[in-house]
Amino acid sequence: MTPPKSTRLPHDERREQLVLLGLELLGRTPHDQVSIGEIARAAGISKGLLYHYFPTKSDFVVSVLRASRDELERRMAPDLSVPMSAGERLDASIDAFLAYVEDRATGFLAVARAREGDDEAIRNVLQEGRRRRVSAMVEFAAALAAVPRAEVESPALEAAIEGWLAFCEGVVVRWLAGRDLPREDVLHLLRQNLLAVYESVAGVDARPAVARLAEAAGRLAARGQPAGI
Repeated sequence: MTPPKSTRLPHDERREQLVLLGLELLGRTPHDQVSIGEIARAAGISKGLLYHYFPTKSDFVVSVLRASRDELERRMAPDLSVPMSAGERLDASIDAFLAYVEDRATGFLAVARAREGDDEAIRNVLQEGRRRRVSAMVEFAAALAAVPRAEVESPALEAAIEGWLAFCEGVVVRWLAGRDLPREDVLHLLRQNLLAVYESVAGVDARPAVARLAEAAGRLAARGQPAGI
């Protein structure tokens, strides 16, 4: 009888445990201030064993960043079992984002700095995350306008969303560093700015679906921030 292939699973499980540890560790300590030795000690293993799973510190940080991105996307994804309007979906998504970054403030601030850092692998995984976020926001724009994605998708919309993401990161970095704004005010700024961004695209894209997006965003913006957020 062929023996069961059990060697692969423990390796993957151990690697996953190390990534989960990294999520906790790098959430409170900037990755550029943590050494491989500190990571290994926190995991209760030798540096040699850590290098067995992650050949370099950059490999470890990249794996943690991907896991962090996946967790954030899960938190921000709408609960399809609960009926929600597009506006409620937007508010819930931004609120989940703010809760997540508030829990991992130190790590988020470090990641914001790393976006322009020297480590190409880290920059690449952050750029990959940004592309996924842009795609998700294009999808939301289509849902808000109640049209197929292809009818609103364009370089102009993607560029506008990329600008909003930079704005979003700047506001959140200031909020986390200064704590001089209530969280609900931060949510309001991000929400209303995004809706204004959606409206603005109609100025350079004359398609009917984009006009519908602008109208829907304008109506939602006029209602302001719902109570209870």
